[in-house]
Amino acid sequence: MEDRQRTRELSLDILRDLGGRPAVAFHEGLVADGVRARLAAQGLTVVTDAYGNLVARLPGPADGVPPIAFVAHMDHPGFEAVQVSRQGVTARALGGVPQVSLTGEVPVQLVLPDGIRLSGSTAGRTGNESGQMVSVRLSETPDLGLSLPVVFDLADFQMDGDLILMRALDDLAGCAAALAALSLLSGRSGLGDVYGVFTRAEEVGLVGARLLAEAGTLPSDTLVVSLEASRTLPGAAIGGGPVIRVGDASLTFDADAEAVLVSAREELMEAAPGFEAQRQLMSGGTCEASAFRYHGYRTTGVAFPLGNYHNGTPLGGVAEEYIHVDDFVGGVELIVRAAQCVSRRLECRPWRRMADLSQEHRGRLEAGWGGVGPAA
Repeated sequence: MEDRQRTRELSLDILRDLGGRPAVAFHEGLVADGVRARLAAQGLTVVTDAYGNLVARLPGPADGVPPIAFVAHMDHPGFEAVQVSRQGVTARALGGVPQVSLTGEVPVQLVLPDGIRLSGSTAGRTGNESGQMVSVRLSETPDLGLSLPVVFDLADFQMDGDLILMRALDDLAGCAAALAALSLLSGRSGLGDVYGVFTRAEEVGLVGARLLAEAGTLPSDTLVVSLEASRTLPGAAIGGGPVIRVGDASLTFDADAEAVLVSAREELMEAAPGFEAQRQLMSGGTCEASAFRYHGYRTTGVAFPLGNYHNGTPLGGVAEEYIHVDDFVGGVELIVRAAQCVSRRLECRPWRRMADLSQEHRGRLEAGWGGVGPAA
């Protein structure tokens, strides 16, 4: 019970810190600073690749155990200020923002490089660039160096009972989970290498992940686990536990990689009565596991069922995304145990059932039709 409380406190502390670091695609610097600081505090070296993705490695002493990597992205849908005039700011939508933010007035914040935020609101479309350019009115318009991120003026982090509400759970929840897992795994025995990978520009086409996978930055035998807050679906309900993700809207993933999560779920359900985890094809979007799968990696995923996906409410408004705290903390527990299950992943029940073939049944088929001809 003490371990579960520690996991909860650590995971929420990291998520709260990241929530105060707004980002959109191509403007992930504040989140990256927070990720680096957490990793440095753990004594882990961080490599920044040619594209600004962050890769941390927790070295494992176990020989012959494939590495496992937990991958999450640092950006979230929003806008990029690209022009300033006396009339205000012109900004480009980056990622799937709610429709009302393109056509109406929605409170936003322009984020300066030092983290200071200027309040304002969207003011409808402008120009003709595929309808993705909007006017933004600011409360003040100082001299601005462009381009700059513009985010929705929503809560950085707050708790409402068992729900976590944030501007950008997709995918700060994944980043926080990976950071918490690396911290909790430090010093444990029996592990292979464990990577934490924090990518850029996911919301505009998995850009950072595709470039990192294309470059072969991770060893080719790495089991890649995408961590994502993903739109809730039937069979992937908020409060039902983290979701073992067997695929997304584009591709199905890999059974060998998924076996680490299935094994982890089995062990946690035995060790911690009441632990729950779901398993589902999450077809509401495409995640970074598909980028790595395309480049030959064995991939799987963990999803935190998400309400108000990309800040869009069921009635067409803009509000905080939300997840259940038990889904989030349970997801951290799942990936921590998964890293410990890599060497025994093929001992999980689904794999054992495939291996356990009755000699009687084998013999009957080998003996032929037994005097009974095949059905016509």
